[in-house]
Formats: sequence, C-alpha cells, structure tokens
Amino acid sequence: MRARSAFSIQRDVIFAIFIREMVTRFSSYTLGNIWLVLEPLLMMTLFMLLFGARGRGAYGFVEAPVFIFSAFLTFRLLWTYTMRQTASARNGAKGLLEYRQVRLFDVFMTRTIIEGCLFFVVGFILAMGLVWLGYDPWPTDFLLTLWYCVILWLFAASFGMLACLVGSFAREIEKMVSMLTMPMMFISAVFFPMSAVPKHFWPYLTWNPLMHGMELIREAWFGNYSSPVADFDYFMGWMLVCFAFSLATYRLTWRRILSR
Repeated sequence: MRARSAFSIQRDVIFAIFIREMVTRFSSYTLGNIWLVLEPLLMMTLFMLLFGARGRGAYGFVEAPVFIFSAFLTFRLLWTYTMRQTASARNGAKGLLEYRQVRLFDVFMTRTIIEGCLFFVVGFILAMGLVWLGYDPWPTDFLLTLWYCVILWLFAASFGMLACLVGSFAREIEKMVSMLTMPMMFISAVFFPMSAVPKHFWPYLTWNPLMHGMELIREAWFGNYSSPVADFDYFMGWMLVCFAFSLATYRLTWRRILSR
C-alpha cells in the first residue's frame, strides 16, 4: 500500500473539518441553513430602513438598497465573520486538536474557506432578491471587485489568526477585538462614501486600511464612483504585513499553544 502524501492528508482533514463546522454551526438553529440568508437579510433590511431604502440618500450614484448590499456583504461577511471565526478557532477546535493529523492551521484554513464560500452563496441569493425587486446589484467590474474582496478576505483571516494566537497568551485580546468590531464599521466608510465626508476629516479616517479596502471595492463595484482617497498600495501593504506576521507568529507559537 502506497503511503499517502502530506497534501492528501491535509486535504481530507480540511474537508472533514469543513463538514463538522457546517453541521455544528447551523444544526443548533431551528431554521437550519436558512439562517445563512435570513441573518444578513434582516441586518440589511434594518440598515436600509435607517438610511432610507426608497430614496438615493446621500449616495447619489446608486440606489440605497444596492449600496447597503455591497457594503454589508463585503464588510460584514468577508471582514467581520471571517475575522471572528478565525479568532475563535482554538476555542472551537479543542477536541479536534487531539488527533495527530489535525493542526491548528487546518482549522484556520477551514474556517476561512467556509466564510469565503458563504460570501458567494449568500451574496448570490441576496443579489437575485434585489434583481427580483427591480435593482441592478451586479458589479461593474466583476474581476476587479473580486480581487479587492480576496485581499479583504485574506486580511480578515490574517488578523483573526493573529488575534487567536496572541489571545492564547492574553485573554484580553478577545475582548478588545469584540469591542472594536462595531466602531470599525462606522469609521471604515461602510455605510457612507468618502466623497460625502468633508475633506478636513479625511486625515483622521485614511489611516484605517479597511476604509481603503471598502472604497476600492466600491470603485470597482460602481463604475460611476471615483474615490478621492483610496490607496491600493496602502491597503495591500497592510494585508501582506499582517499575513506574514500571522504566519510567523503561528510558526513560533503553535506548539506552546497546544500545550496550554
């Protein structure tokens, strides 16, 4: 019998964790997998009511439901959910780590992949709902939008992984990450374009890499919008530094984490 390669073992481990995570996450809800769509739909409806679903609000270049859809989908599902799931990977996989084939990094990868898949599934279902209502939710430049979304997704996974690793030695990190989630939504240009923000506020908001990510995605999504402050190099630099730092931290600490 030929020995299995390390890649095939890891592939099967990730698939098994994927099935386990999906069953564990949604089997506890009465509505099951319907909650995948219902939760973001309810949140989007709330924000549409707050920001004015019938008019164009302060956006001008697109209908409010489409604007909220693009912003909520990318920030909430790609950033917030991915970051939270990877940040809590160690707590949710204590039983799995007893198997010698399973590594903490496999759990990080699986949870990141799940959130990426949910982004496409939920996004498509909600987009079809908007089409049924008479809106055009599709990105103008799909490939460029997808590229920016992938960077945001990797940034969220890297940040969550780093928070999980550091939080294993300092529990306060988990509380700090939870506390920052909601404020970051309001300072990351999620529900307003930077073109609507007075210029004297720009220096205080442009330090935030998530703001650049949201503006870049918005630029690619809506062909008639041009961000006055978006900087791709700044956004990409933050993602690469966080990605490299999280991998280096994992390399140095994973054995100590498992022994705790």
